Amino acid sequence: MATKPWYKELGFFTNPFSIKPLAFHEELYGYNLREIFSKINAGQVFFIEGEYGKGKTTILKRIIREFGGGRKLIYYSCNRSEKDINFNSLIGGRWGALGKVLGIKGTNLILLLDEAQDITESDANELKKLYKKHIKSIVLVGSSLNGSAKNGVDELVGENLIRLDELSEEDAVKIIRKRIGGISLLSDDIIKKIFEKSERNPRRLLKNCEDICRHVINKGYKKVEEQHLSVIYQN
Repeated sequence: MATKPWYKELGFFTNPFSIKPLAFHEELYGYNLREIFSKINAGQVFFIEGEYGKGKTTILKRIIREFGGGRKLIYYSCNRSEKDINFNSLIGGRWGALGKVLGIKGTNLILLLDEAQDITESDANELKKLYKKHIKSIVLVGSSLNGSAKNGVDELVGENLIRLDELSEEDAVKIIRKRIGGISLLSDDIIKKIFEKSERNPRRLLKNCEDICRHVINKGYKKVEEQHLSVIYQN
């Protein structure tokens, strides 16, 4: 029986399968960041569509890292309240309290709207007024462009929709190998099987790998075998 955390039994200082926001934030597979950065530089409006765990948060962080200087980038999560977004306060806030009082808005701003499936028709109309006048590029991120986000947002987005497709089995293996290296605890074939049982979702893949490896190490096994995958269905 293991007497210390399972991952320390393998020589890791911290959990290699952590899904905390700051852990392994550089991890990104299957997505074309150059295309996204080019759209922002070109002053476009586009929608990044993907379900939970598909990489939207990672992409947002990379955009913030790339364009976050000079008070030119504004991030807002549209699910903060049921009220319409106060764009005057949001944009004026880039220049502090004085900016809000004087109505300073600036130009060439980049607006990141997370959870954009919750945008109202009123918000969409306000975005149309601000685009090009004060906002250079608008990046909308959400689970779907359908539903409430179609309240005029589709007129801004047009054909500029980026869908985060499912990762390949090879991408899944790369994600896990980056975390644990070449240790024999998990074979590539087992990783692929876990990926399939995780419905090809990278966050579920990491969580399931953690649960399975914890179970195997705590039981005194040296390698994950196919029979151990039943742990997934127990959680």
